[in-house]
Amino acid sequence: MTVSFEQFFSAIAQQESGGRYSAVGVETGGDRAYGKYQVMGANIPSWTRKYYGKTLTSSQYLNNPAAQDAVARGVLQSYFNKYGARGAASAWYSGSPNLSNSTASQYGGPSVKGYVDSVMNIAAGMPATGSDSTAIGATVTPKLDSATLAEQYGFTASLLNSNPELKGLFQKAVAGTWTATKFQAELRNTKWWQQHDSTERQYLLQVKSDPATARATLQQAQSHVNQMAAQIGVGNTAYVKAQVATAAYNVAAKGWNDEQVRSFLGQYVYFYGNQARGEGADDLNALRSYAYSMGVTPGNSTWYGNQIRNIISGKSSVQGVKNQINTLAKAQYSQFAKQIDAGQTVSDLAQPYMQSMSQILEIPAGSINTFDPTIKKAMTYIGSTTSNTAGAGMPLWQFQNSLRSDPRWKQTQNAQDSLMQVGHQVLQDFGLKT
Repeated sequence: MTVSFEQFFSAIAQQESGGRYSAVGVETGGDRAYGKYQVMGANIPSWTRKYYGKTLTSSQYLNNPAAQDAVARGVLQSYFNKYGARGAASAWYSGSPNLSNSTASQYGGPSVKGYVDSVMNIAAGMPATGSDSTAIGATVTPKLDSATLAEQYGFTASLLNSNPELKGLFQKAVAGTWTATKFQAELRNTKWWQQHDSTERQYLLQVKSDPATARATLQQAQSHVNQMAAQIGVGNTAYVKAQVATAAYNVAAKGWNDEQVRSFLGQYVYFYGNQARGEGADDLNALRSYAYSMGVTPGNSTWYGNQIRNIISGKSSVQGVKNQINTLAKAQYSQFAKQIDAGQTVSDLAQPYMQSMSQILEIPAGSINTFDPTIKKAMTYIGSTTSNTAGAGMPLWQFQNSLRSDPRWKQTQNAQDSLMQVGHQVLQDFGLKT
């Protein structure tokens, strides 16, 4: 019997719950199944994170039809593509795609064969496409108002409309009545998604959905960071105040800890004996920030003090000092000389390495900079082949592989998930339930 995925998908919903999003299964082995497709509670956090873009609890999942559809469609489509309809039904029910003809009794339900046969019989009576059907158990993407559709996607309309890129994507989704799965897939390709980690995305959503709580969180962070700034001797210029505000935002939105805040604000601490004021203080901090972005330490407080006095007296300029810093950067990162001359900073050039290090070693992005020994090694790397010497830095794939040899990798969730995936694959290869 040949059935389409939409027929199969609708049949699973009918078989499992009669098409009811509110369905809850009986407790089995300390767990139970939830929703229209009867997903086990243990799978909900990881599956919602993967297929819905947000980690939900069992209760949140049960009350979110869009999340249920996205998860079931994502998992079942993968099964269907790999094993066909009967194998996919068997995998969904038993954990193995190889038991579709097993007549052994199952605790609390029919045999695997009985379940699979039932699904296939239901599927045969379903329309070939889910979008045109109104039959019980069929999957329909309704025409909804934008606010309701945004909630199904896991966002608020105000957040999606607050950014031109997101707004354009959202308008396409509304016009095309995209599923939550399709919207999340397209969203992951946007610059907004790539430039904001999951913690910051959650905060930005809270700013729109629960502004009072978001304001309280930011105010608490501002108070704490201001105390730290005063304690470590951060300056009081407008420029430095803006950096303190940035640190407070990063505490609230990105989850920075005290060590990260101290590392960030440390570049704005005044040096004793050569303390600049007024215009000189702003120039000083601008130069120190620029040197920081270029990954070099041009000198101690005396060097900076001399530069600032020369600038104020008209003997030099901010740009002239920046040119000196550029020269130091090109000497240290000679492979990137052309890019530096073109106006790029070393921090910009190091972004691919820093992002990889943050993601693979699960280190907050704000705590990684060009002075990190791992980043510096990658930036100053010169390969043994002729082709690489003409390039710049360590090849990204090689750098990512080296990170997985770092002792810190073993402590990450990435490493644990990788090992778990291998274990699950081994069990599946032997036809065992996973």
